[in-house]
Amino acid sequence: MKKLLLFTLILLLSALMSGCTVVSSSPQQKEEGTQQTDEADMKAVTNVIEGFGKKLQEVSLLAPKEVLEKSMKESYSDFVTSELIAKWISDPTNAAGRLTSSPWPDRIEILAVEKSSGNEYKVDGEIIEVTSIEKEEGGIAAKRLITLAIKKIDNRWLINDVKLGEYK
Repeated sequence: MKKLLLFTLILLLSALMSGCTVVSSSPQQKEEGTQQTDEADMKAVTNVIEGFGKKLQEVSLLAPKEVLEKSMKESYSDFVTSELIAKWISDPTNAAGRLTSSPWPDRIEILAVEKSSGNEYKVDGEIIEVTSIEKEEGGIAAKRLITLAIKKIDNRWLINDVKLGEYK
């Protein structure tokens, strides 16, 4: 009788223990998850830069301060931190935007994207400027180097610093 009771107890414990398994991810699974996150982040960062590049022509840096402020907030707020917009409004000579009626900035071509930290990226690119001729026939009127710092703030990727380079 004791043997039967002991055997039943062992079977019951075995059944309970088989239902209690510990699930842990292997280092390879963690690395794959991190890689997928990094790829999604890079795509989001790229989208921010491309979207911002398309808005550059909407902001005339030579406009009166009230017009400049309004156009920057309307055109850039989805892509740029409010602090950077405020900095540009107070000093438009260091801002990204349209300087002349022609050529005008058409887009930003991304040359390199580099992760700086968990929630920051550095992007090197070129502002591509065109005239009506290049817009119609293709080509580039001018290129200007640009380096952008992108940071994840409140679950959104935003440009928080820009350094404009020389024209090529």
